[in-house]
Amino acid sequence: MQGEYNGKPIFSRRYVSMNEDAIREEIDRLQDEIFSMQEALTLFGKDNKATRQHVIDSQAENEKLLRQLELKIQDLSDSLDYTKPFKSQLVDATSEFKNRLEGLYDEANKKNNSTFRAITALSFVNTILLFILIALVGYLVLFK
Repeated sequence: MQGEYNGKPIFSRRYVSMNEDAIREEIDRLQDEIFSMQEALTLFGKDNKATRQHVIDSQAENEKLLRQLELKIQDLSDSLDYTKPFKSQLVDATSEFKNRLEGLYDEANKKNNSTFRAITALSFVNTILLFILIALVGYLVLFK
């Protein structure tokens, strides 16, 4: 016949031999599955909106960062002195970077040393308090 479905049979083997109650139960089960799929699609749509918005925000942030990077590279290109050899400019930039890094390292060491001193003083005070507490407990145990 024209327009007849010639694909894999989905009804002929499974549902033909079922009675009406079994078919109704199967229809109810399929309707429940469709309902649960619709709920899942709704939830996925909500999550998808949040994901899309996150992607849009991230893309805008990336474009902003790329523009800033492009401006910095342009500034660097403008600041290069083409009359001076590139090697000397590289040495100057490297020494400046090294000096800044050493400054940061020295500052971090100062902060670490002050923190270490504070921790050492606190430990010393705690040790003294512990000895006083042991002495008081010993006094109370022996003399009372």
